[in-house]
Amino acid sequence: MRNPLERIAADDRPVMLVLGLTLATGAVDAVSYLSLDHVFTANMSGNMALLGIDAANGRFPLGYLVSLAGFTLGAAAAWRWMRAARGSALELLVRGLYAQIAIMAALAFVLGVADVSDDSALRMAVTFALAAAMGLQTALARNVGVEDVNTTVATMTLHAYAADSRFAGGDARRWRRRVGVVAALFAGAALAVLAERVMPWGGMAVAVTIVAAVVLGAHATLRCREPDRSATTDRPTTEGSLQ
Repeated sequence: MRNPLERIAADDRPVMLVLGLTLATGAVDAVSYLSLDHVFTANMSGNMALLGIDAANGRFPLGYLVSLAGFTLGAAAAWRWMRAARGSALELLVRGLYAQIAIMAALAFVLGVADVSDDSALRMAVTFALAAAMGLQTALARNVGVEDVNTTVATMTLHAYAADSRFAGGDARRWRRRVGVVAALFAGAALAVLAERVMPWGGMAVAVTIVAAVVLGAHATLRCREPDRSATTDRPTTEGSLQ
């Protein structure tokens, strides 16, 4: 049977995979903000702003610092592993996402059976582990090298969209993927909130499902590339129709 991804331009496949991870990021940040005392586990810029606001009011919530530490450690560990591992960026993406899925599935179980709002130690542990998983994901996505797709924040994406817009005198290149980043973060968060209304671990289930779908898509992409994969360190190009 013909691989359905063969109908999609080869240069667009990595873009779609990283946009999928952006969708998962929106879901995870919605879960952490609602369940972990208004702490983000992917958007570190948001944490820094909230930490500054609280510090100015004489409060120093530990959760922000725990999240920052977890994210940094997760990203550092991912890069250390990727620099030592063999394989293309997509192959490393698949292997790394398996680890992320395992971590997130375990955390979904914890959030489903325990009330982390009543146990500060458990809440800090979940915050650290989830932030580490998102640091891992961010590193894996960055290693794929899709230009203009930042999986954690939309600020610079919106700036790039504005700077290159026709209104600003630009050529509007890559506008679709830039709009896709904003839409994915929004949609992921909204889906997680709706799922949380159905079950306590619904938001995490949404995030895990999305990441699993990205893994399947990456496997399919690798199968499409198998005939001409002669080098193990190729970076996928990203100048397809999603511009």
